[in-house]
Amino acid sequence: MDLLSRTPLVADDRLHYGRGEFQFGDLWLPKAASQHAPVPLVVFFHGGWWRSEYDLAYTSFLCDALRKDGIAAWSVEYRRVGDVGGGWPGTFQDAAAGFDFVKMLGAKYPIHLERVVVAGHSAGGHLAFWIAGRHHIPESSPVYEPRPTVAVHGAVSLAGAVDLRLTCDLSGFYEFAGDKQWVHDLMGGLPSEVPDRYQAGNPGDLLPFNLPQWLLQGTEDNQIPPSLPNRWAQNARKMHDLVTVQILNGANHFDVVDPESAAWPAVKAVFRQACFGYAV
Repeated sequence: MDLLSRTPLVADDRLHYGRGEFQFGDLWLPKAASQHAPVPLVVFFHGGWWRSEYDLAYTSFLCDALRKDGIAAWSVEYRRVGDVGGGWPGTFQDAAAGFDFVKMLGAKYPIHLERVVVAGHSAGGHLAFWIAGRHHIPESSPVYEPRPTVAVHGAVSLAGAVDLRLTCDLSGFYEFAGDKQWVHDLMGGLPSEVPDRYQAGNPGDLLPFNLPQWLLQGTEDNQIPPSLPNRWAQNARKMHDLVTVQILNGANHFDVVDPESAAWPAVKAVFRQACFGYAV
């Protein structure tokens, strides 16, 4: 059955990191987690081109698989384009607040705060990598926040739109044909029109992250440009960041977040590497 057609699984807890309707997240905890044996945490952002018609429900399968593998998951919902306050800067402010809530999670749940990895799928890959680079955001920006008290120890992109400029350039999004205004709608304009927003909201403008990055994408992905991961890696490596790219033969846009797909063992290995330091 198609991933988006399955009945979502139920998390251990749904918690609000803010007062807004969409300022919440789902927490998934391994059964073996205890205060004596805290577990790594993946902070995950869902995709859907930052639009309100897509939510975090489909990430339940990935989060459950991580939970079964001894990794906690915090799947963050956020205001999207179409929601009141969604887009610039609200979407970014929610992503930051959702991540910063991890400090409170660590005070209540057996989470290893020195093993926190940020990850995302599709548009969520953009938000995940933005979190990884937000310490470079200018203080004058409305999405600037003081450096978070919880450090990011790795960033994982699953078919992610990790660089807004590259996504537009490589996909022809600037042509604004049909429904290709996703980036424009998120940012409220083109880079030439709102340059300060892109400088603060585009992960590619926030390099180097100074932490390891993994980018996975399938050869049959019809949404994210196939050359984007390697282009990202080229740019990040110039700034001495450690980047690993895996192109998964035969995988489509959703296979990388589907534990029932043939691509999942490779995805699982990356999360193990990012969270535990080994892949087997």
